[in-house]
Amino acid sequence: MLGWMRTQTKSWFAYLAFGIIIIVFVFFYGWGGRDERADTVVALVGDQKITRRQYDRSYENLLMMSRNIYKRALSEKEIKGLRERALDDLIDRTLMLQEAERRDLAVSQDETRREIANTPSFQREGVFDKNLYLRQLATIRMNPSEFEKSMKTSMLISKLLTTVQNTAKLSDEELFDLYKLENEKVNLKFLKLNTLDFENKVEVSPKEAEKYYEDTKEDYRARERVSVKYLSFDPKYYGEKAKIAPEKIEGFYRLNKERFTKKKRVRARHILIGVEEKAGGTAEEKAREKAEEVRKRIEKGEDFSQLAKTFSQDTATASKGGDLGYFEKGQMVKVLEEAAFSLKAGELSPVVRTPRGFDIIKVEDVQEEETKPLEEVRGIIEEELKIEISDGLAREEARRTIGQIYQSGNLVEYAEKNGLEVHETGFFSEGEPVKGVGINKDFSEVAFLLKKGEISPIVSVGKRYLVLKLIERKGSYLPTLEDVKEKVVKLAKREKARKMAKEKAEKLLEDLRAGTSMNKIASREKLTVEETGPFTRRSGFVGKIGSNKDLIKGAFALTTENPLPKKIYIKGNSYFVVQLKKREEVEREKFLSEKEKMRERFLTQKREERARLWLKGLRERTETKILITI
Repeated sequence: MLGWMRTQTKSWFAYLAFGIIIIVFVFFYGWGGRDERADTVVALVGDQKITRRQYDRSYENLLMMSRNIYKRALSEKEIKGLRERALDDLIDRTLMLQEAERRDLAVSQDETRREIANTPSFQREGVFDKNLYLRQLATIRMNPSEFEKSMKTSMLISKLLTTVQNTAKLSDEELFDLYKLENEKVNLKFLKLNTLDFENKVEVSPKEAEKYYEDTKEDYRARERVSVKYLSFDPKYYGEKAKIAPEKIEGFYRLNKERFTKKKRVRARHILIGVEEKAGGTAEEKAREKAEEVRKRIEKGEDFSQLAKTFSQDTATASKGGDLGYFEKGQMVKVLEEAAFSLKAGELSPVVRTPRGFDIIKVEDVQEEETKPLEEVRGIIEEELKIEISDGLAREEARRTIGQIYQSGNLVEYAEKNGLEVHETGFFSEGEPVKGVGINKDFSEVAFLLKKGEISPIVSVGKRYLVLKLIERKGSYLPTLEDVKEKVVKLAKREKARKMAKEKAEKLLEDLRAGTSMNKIASREKLTVEETGPFTRRSGFVGKIGSNKDLIKGAFALTTENPLPKKIYIKGNSYFVVQLKKREEVEREKFLSEKEKMRERFLTQKREERARLWLKGLRERTETKILITI
């Protein structure tokens, strides 16, 4: 949305601001007609209140966003994390607006309107379109005044964060240390002991099984279970009742014409003579001369495709004769795009300076913008509107059903009178698949909140709307040892094997420390010496072992003089005894040649860290009281 966001989309800084910007919109719409001051206060930031209504809306927005991203029900742990983040984001937003006011920062009306005009979502062909802007606001039920107020607040927070970020500096020594973190490598050799290989060497006595059960019996506790009957209202069965007037189809077509418009696009080839954007001087001039020379050869009749294969330095397209395929505006580097869209089919561009060097562009085909006529898309629109109306009819029927049976609770009798099928789930625990529903967090949550005989509110499952009635509830219970003996013995055996494998691995490390070579130990124990291959601190993955932060940290503490760690490492079912084989130090000369390329990237990271620490300090300096339990 913000220009600043467009350049920082993958950074922590952008992530933080994006969360705060979402919260800003929470404060400006969607509250209904109640007086916000009458709401329960959930937190105080200094003397400023955060209300329950603001918190609930913040949480709902985060929950909706998370479900859209992950396309699944969220776990209890994830839900709790979202609740905590919702409140944290509100507190951060409040703190930053207070700080912006203290610093006398402001965003003018002109700045706000310029930012809105530069937002791609409100543009057509790169130009602000007021009608499109108003339609977009209508979809989120905001008017321009409300949106501009929220945008202004978002920009104020962005301005504050940018001010803080720009105080970060990066010395050459700091840069070298960061370079080492990324490029220094180690290679380990190791012995692997799998605990599963020790299971056939251990036995579990009845006494050991009994002790293991007593120590871990809560792990076998049977969870609470419920049984539910429900009615299903599926929009697909309401299609015949959905009547679509011709004027409604025509109105939809007018409001959504861009959906049925195929934008202008061109197919082009290009030849890139590469040179860095800030190269300047001789390198710049030589690259331009080379590009002009190639262009003259094309004008004399030489084949563009063959010249691209010979001279183009764009590795992605050179082998294809420079073919870029078809593209619309907004999909290519702007200067290249502008050149391509100014040409007719068969025409050749002048030499164009782009961020990667000098380009020559040839347009092979132009497909003009085309809008499908209403009659061609009438059926599509009608079907879409029918789905929308059918959905509303199904939901309204579910709502009416709840009203009819809420007092009596007689779901079965109502179903019989109205020709509805009653579905029964059988018993299930939270998180388990439910007959006819599958795994659905909302269904499960509602079912377990109901009292026996109680009717639920509407529950959305896929495209259906369900109305539930709790039939029976079975409480949690602890099974006896006899009930779970087979499982207890299996797990006790695995635990015993794990201890044996660990003791063995520790003994092998002692042997290494005593001077026995790893090859000799491997031969004696019938094990294989393996190698991880080189890896860096930031690789996050150790070859043949996997992801293990503890091992990576320990590996880079090893030296040629001290090649053995003080402990063994575990990953999954295996223990690892490791030894340094080789350490690849970084070369200062190579660092110096790459230093300036790296500076901006690492400076961005430091700026993000600066903003993070600043916000942490702001929270520590401001008295904040949380008045609810998350």
